[in-house]
Amino acid sequence: MKVLRPLVIAAAIPLLLVACGDGQTTAPTADASATALPTPTPRAAYITTLSGAVQVEGPAGLQDPEPGVRVDDGRLVIVGERSQADIQFGETALVRVYGPAQVVVRTAAGRTDRPVMEIELQSGELAARVDDLPSADIFRIRSRRALYTVRGTRFYVSSTDSDALAVTEGSVAVLPRSLDIPAFTDGLRDTDAELLQALAALEEGAPVVSAGQSVGLAIESVDRSERLALQLEDKLRQVAAASDANRPNLIEEALAAIRATGSSLGVIVAPGGIPDEEVAAKLASLDETRLLPAPKDPQNLSIVGEADDVPLVRFTLRTVPQGARIFIGGDYVGESIYRGVLIANQSVSIRVTRQGYRERRIEIDRARSEVLTVQLERLPPSISADSFLKAIRADDIGTVRTYVQEGGSVDVATDEGLPAIVLASGLAEILSGQAPDLSYNRDIVRTLVAARADLDVNFVVEGVTFKPLHAAVLAGVAGFDVEELVEILVGNGADIDEIIVLEGEQLTPLAIAVRWALFTGETEEEIIKALLEAGASLDVAISFNDELLTLREIASQLIEQGELEDPELIQLLRQAGVA
Repeated sequence: MKVLRPLVIAAAIPLLLVACGDGQTTAPTADASATALPTPTPRAAYITTLSGAVQVEGPAGLQDPEPGVRVDDGRLVIVGERSQADIQFGETALVRVYGPAQVVVRTAAGRTDRPVMEIELQSGELAARVDDLPSADIFRIRSRRALYTVRGTRFYVSSTDSDALAVTEGSVAVLPRSLDIPAFTDGLRDTDAELLQALAALEEGAPVVSAGQSVGLAIESVDRSERLALQLEDKLRQVAAASDANRPNLIEEALAAIRATGSSLGVIVAPGGIPDEEVAAKLASLDETRLLPAPKDPQNLSIVGEADDVPLVRFTLRTVPQGARIFIGGDYVGESIYRGVLIANQSVSIRVTRQGYRERRIEIDRARSEVLTVQLERLPPSISADSFLKAIRADDIGTVRTYVQEGGSVDVATDEGLPAIVLASGLAEILSGQAPDLSYNRDIVRTLVAARADLDVNFVVEGVTFKPLHAAVLAGVAGFDVEELVEILVGNGADIDEIIVLEGEQLTPLAIAVRWALFTGETEEEIIKALLEAGASLDVAISFNDELLTLREIASQLIEQGELEDPELIQLLRQAGVA
């Protein structure tokens, strides 16, 4: 059997999917599939491993699942940031979801006459492997814009506003999201041979991406093809419901809709590119993962303890400190916490690592149900906290990076109480009336932010308590070039609605910018735009013309009086609900 390996990735939010089996990418013809198909059987899906924060939608809302639990048809699975989960379909497919991600699991036959295994990707990234897919079964990924039907292929796909696809072996056919050919045949009669053959030809005519090719989606063409697919679906419904007298005309209209849809498919993909090192590593890791024996009865609520010959156990591993990387059998399985299903009494090799800590390796001779806590020993840093702070003052980015890589805390402060992130930003000097060159600090700021420095830390300058974002906005309205610093803080989780007391008023960062504009007549529009785009609240009240007005009311007045002219800023205010 030839193994195929396509890969697919998009611009911003990657999704990874792998499948393997025979190389067929199209459904059998209507005549071939009309006979001898088995009765559709749902393929039960089970969550076999979890790492980090994973929740599954249940009757009582979102719940934290146990390893091995069955995921019913139509259930939403939410995987948190820096988390991941494995979902196994029977003994046929394994899907690994990387957070942050949201997917919906489909396991029922649905409207088709064939069993369907489907992952509907709402956001995020996933990898999958499909083994020995029966000819009657369907395995596919449905993204926001496209439908990728898997018949013996491996590929990597991502869905944002525009998908992208790269193929390394085999080939992958791409269809618009709603062009569900198996579902379209529902309701058609055996005598509708011309329609059935036209639909089979439509699927066979889908764009195919071959090994070595990379493509994206041509958005306008995909949207047009999607509209045609929806119109075609409506025509086929009319045919299925029509009386014998009306069927001939409706069939002709449906055939015309099929031809129109088919003509649109050839231009839905466009040349594109994708880096594939990370994709290849994920595929290789998934190839080494063993599918677990599944219950013969798909109605079983758990995979654990239900296998006929191979007993399974639940195993939990936690790390101290959190954030350590966990490897089981040489494969990366997540950070901080791993909860999974293992084959009982099988040996397990565990490795736990974190930058700045001594690596630990553990060999378990006989896997059993247990909770194992692995504590790592911190390595002594070669650079002290004092030397780290001195390196920030001296713009010594090399020393700062070495200190961070060794696991040194970035939330240390000077003897004067200035946190490292504030020292690197130069904000304290500005608030003290000095005028530093801020450009030299930015690489250091990014390094500290990437090391998860506290961006909402308090610091005091001349008796006033500030937070970094408030200080950055105040520096910006005073004329300093801090737009990039504001974007770094906002983009990495600084609290945009936190309040400080300044000149007797409780002010958020946006309130500081608006208050400055009201008193000076100078509006720092780029800073205000950055805060509005991040969702800053307009319901904070400040003093204006001897009244206490919300920022929303002030913005409305300024727009009405024509004092705001920037159309982009006005649009942002409108989107935020300003009347």
